[in-house]
Amino acid sequence: MSKISPHIYLCISPKSQATVSEFRMMKQLNSFLAEDQLKRLEKISTQTRKEEFLGVRNMLLELHQYYKRSLGQSPISHTAVELTQNELGRPYLRLAKLHSRVDKGSLNSRIGLQKLQNDTVPSVSLSHSKQWLAAIVSNQSRIGIDIETSDRTISDALKKRFFTQQEIQEGVFSDHPIWLWVIKEAVVKCLGTGIQADLSKVVVRMNAAVTLTRENWSIKWHPSTPRGEKIEYEFNASYATQEFFEGKLCITPSYVCAFAVPIPNEGGNDG
Repeated sequence: MSKISPHIYLCISPKSQATVSEFRMMKQLNSFLAEDQLKRLEKISTQTRKEEFLGVRNMLLELHQYYKRSLGQSPISHTAVELTQNELGRPYLRLAKLHSRVDKGSLNSRIGLQKLQNDTVPSVSLSHSKQWLAAIVSNQSRIGIDIETSDRTISDALKKRFFTQQEIQEGVFSDHPIWLWVIKEAVVKCLGTGIQADLSKVVVRMNAAVTLTRENWSIKWHPSTPRGEKIEYEFNASYATQEFFEGKLCITPSYVCAFAVPIPNEGGNDG
């Protein structure tokens, strides 16, 4: 397994702790959410979904500030970022003030902005389940995260549609299909193709179990993340045998969470 970047910052929180009043969250997120995010918020009709939407983005904002402080940067600077998403639904950060000055009709301007973003703005990913929220920030070119409650069941129909026969028969996934589900979701989020990705084309291989006493990935957990009983596995995965990923699966009595990053190819870029 290749060496993972030391700059991975992760936060997992119960929704009840990560969400505050809607007014307070909107005040904090006012300059962080791009216009498309605010339009998405307007279309949410249920209070529960609204709390998840705002709560996980409020947590991401705090995590990004923590990330900058850990790198010795000021969390508030002239190169402020805002959260948006592409046409496939993949969230990403962009330099807010620079973006507002760019001529959107200029191809050269868009290419220049994209290069600057790739060089200076970290990648992000978000996930939420009924009770849990998860956010991750990394200087990797791409990253994907998924979280589910530990007691979620995977129907036989979903297994047949998205799991390979070998995965179904493998002991660890046969006993705990939700583990395989969150890994595959994290991989397709990292892939960045949204619902166009086919989970059945994600092939997963688990590595040996490790515990927190043998931490061989330099991952920084946000201080607010609950500590307690936790088992961690590392995994490798491929998508349609063309792109390759590695990641970590974290298992607790309350939630199961996985994140994935691309494996760099021989030229040093992710595949």
